[in-house]
Amino acid sequence: MKNKFHNNNRQGNDCCNSDNTNESIVDYKKIILPLLANAEKGKKNIVLLTTGAFNPIHRMHLEILNIAYKHLLKDYNVLCAFISPSADCYVKYKRPPNFPFDIRCEMIQASIEDFYNENKEKEKEMLKIYLNEWEGSHDFFIDFPEVTMHIQNELYKIGEIELLYVCGIDHYIKCFYSFDRNVIAIDREPYKINENDNRFKNNPKKLIFIVKDKNTAPFSSTSIKVSYEKNDLETIEKCTFPNVFKMIVNYLDCLNPEKHKEQNHEEINNQQQHKDI
Repeated sequence: MKNKFHNNNRQGNDCCNSDNTNESIVDYKKIILPLLANAEKGKKNIVLLTTGAFNPIHRMHLEILNIAYKHLLKDYNVLCAFISPSADCYVKYKRPPNFPFDIRCEMIQASIEDFYNENKEKEKEMLKIYLNEWEGSHDFFIDFPEVTMHIQNELYKIGEIELLYVCGIDHYIKCFYSFDRNVIAIDREPYKINENDNRFKNNPKKLIFIVKDKNTAPFSSTSIKVSYEKNDLETIEKCTFPNVFKMIVNYLDCLNPEKHKEQNHEEINNQQQHKDI
């Protein structure tokens, strides 16, 4: 499943090398210019970005973008958002099993489509979200400040557009000294903001926002893997979008055929016991 703004000049899974890190495989003008044309005059133009392994993506990854969008919408033109998955060389150190870059991209695209399908009546008012493959297409790790800088430079080529990095409050605390401006951090379970801590003060001049929202939930990609190990498909289904749930289970079942056989054998035994009763 390809994003419609993907540059097909990239062949297969070939990774870029360090000599062409500044090349972009995303057609920013094609995405941004139509959105700029409809933007309200007199408001600052904003694009949102979130990065991470998305290994796998879950509902809260999109929800924090949606929370950020709603928080900024009154005072800013929030044109769109990008989801930027990390390269495989970074993800391979995560808790296994891990999903390859192409699979993670398909899951992100499926999540975006399911997100819109669940909110069809509000689709015109909703945040436009796009997969951005630039970061993950490399065979080396690019940290989020460099990803942010690259995309910001691409946006400046188009016009006066500020890129805001969107993250959970846990990431904001961990990387606090990387954020001197242009960030919106979402307070989420199980983390809590200490309102007396100066790190958690809004600074609109620097485009720094700390947002509390009751719609956050303690989902994580790791908890999804743990749920699969426990055969707790109900929790995985709750944490993910419908098509992503199917993709996760199908992929992990292929990696674990013996587990799948054991589950089928257990189901047959349960059915037989039920008949005997």
